[in-house]
Parts: sequence; structure tokens; C-alpha cells
Amino acid sequence: MDELKKAYEQLGLSENASREEVEQAFDMVLRKSRSRKGGNEANSEYERSLRAYKLITEHEDQRKIEQMSRDRFAKWGKFAGTAEKIDDFFRVYRTHVIVGIIAVVVLIFGINAFADYRAEQKRIAALPPLDLSILLIGNFAVDEANNGEEALEQAILKQFPEWNRVDLQITYVPEQGEMVYRQKAMAVIATEKPDLYVIDKPTFDWISGGGGFKNLQAESEGVLSPVLPDHAALRAQAEEDPELQVYAIDLTSSELADQLPLFKKEMIAAVGWNEERYDNVILFIKRYLEHMK
Repeated sequence: MDELKKAYEQLGLSENASREEVEQAFDMVLRKSRSRKGGNEANSEYERSLRAYKLITEHEDQRKIEQMSRDRFAKWGKFAGTAEKIDDFFRVYRTHVIVGIIAVVVLIFGINAFADYRAEQKRIAALPPLDLSILLIGNFAVDEANNGEEALEQAILKQFPEWNRVDLQITYVPEQGEMVYRQKAMAVIATEKPDLYVIDKPTFDWISGGGGFKNLQAESEGVLSPVLPDHAALRAQAEEDPELQVYAIDLTSSELADQLPLFKKEMIAAVGWNEERYDNVILFIKRYLEHMK
């Protein structure tokens, strides 16, 4: 406070001088310094007055800020001091607090995600061995109100009592084949490796010539030939094919297809590149062909 008193004295003011009086006093000092020719003594006097002016105005600004803060926290009554300290803490350490909260949230989500992953791995480990994985791509839908995909899996297992487990996934692509749906389907095809594809005719026309499905020409002339009507053998020509080749089997007319809780216009089987359960893929196609109407 002694320094503040000296600052007022430097400007020739009393300690209760107003801000306007301080401004006027320093303005006078500034005009005098400009009218003088210079010299070390004059410069030194001006610098002392400048320091005094800064000290007084900074003190006044700080006093106003503190008063505004007291007015803001006055509603807290006797807890005003505590509220102000808390506000100061969050103002100073706001970034640290936010980062800390984000870190805690990420940690919680990470722990939950890991726990869910472990639980899912335990669930899968407890399941019987997989007999067939199926990816449906096209204008297909299941009744979600009646167990959806699970009901479809159970219906397939009923048709194949020798099997214990079937996994399936549906990627919807409308009949018009909008680009956004096709892009999603291409992403699924690139990442998923099912044993069997179940598709509709627009999807077959879109994918078959690009090498997405296994060539079934040999199967159509061999293991499937006794039960394969010619109209059910769907042909396409990939770049490496000298002529049209069989790439899919149309199972739409099979009585087994009618038994499935699945909305569909066509049901076409195409084979993926996963050789692990190839025999079950052929069994699926053959049994459906054996029940053609």
C-alpha cells in the first residue's frame, strides 16, 4: 500500500482521487514531457509518473474485478467465499478438469468394451462348432418382432437336423440398388468371409461378373447335376472366362425356401472363397434343389 500511496503522490493526487483525476494528471505529465526538450532528468521524471499511473490504474481495475466477483457470488450468502474459490479453481484448472473427465470416461468405456468383448468371446467359445455361415445381400428382411435373424437361423437348422449352429448376417440392398447401399454392401463383402452368399437377382447381376463369387461350373456339371434344372443355373462371364460360366444357383422355387421366415423376391445361392465348410455349402444347395417345385 505504501507503493500505491507514493504513486498518487508522484502524480500530485490524494489517495481518494477518482479515475478521471488520475487520467487528467497523467495527461498533464505527458504533455509536459512532450514540451520539454529532453534530458535524463526529464525522462526519469516521466518514467516515474508512467509507473505510478500504471500502478494506480491496475490497482483500480483489480479492485473493480474483485467487486464484480463479490457481487456475483453475493447470492450464495455465507457460502460466497467457498463458491468463489470453487469458481477460481475451475477457471484456472478448467482444461485439466475437462481432460481428466474425458480420461475417466474413456477409461470406463474401455473397461466396459473389454468386458463386453471377453463376455462375447466366452459366449462364442461355449457355442457348438459352426456348421455354416451365411451372408444375405439384397432385398431381404426378417420379422424383428418375432426374433428376426435368430428365428431364421432356427428355421434353417430345422431343415438340416445334422447341424448344430448356423450364423447369418443380412445386408439390405433395395431392389433399385441405390449407391449408398451398394457401397455399404461392398464394404461388408470386403471384410466378411462367409461360406455361402444368399442374394437376389439384382445383386447377382451387379456382383457376379467381378469375381466376387466362386465359379460353380464344375459343381453344376458334377455333384449338383442330378438335381440341377438348367433354368436354376445362373451364368455370368468374368474377365478370365472364355464363355458364360455358372456362378450361382437359383433356389427361389424350392419348397424349403418357402418355409423360411424371410421376406424375399428371389433366393439365389452363391459360394464364397472360404473352403473350410465347402461340403456343407454344397449340402445346403443340393438339399434345396432336391425340394424344387
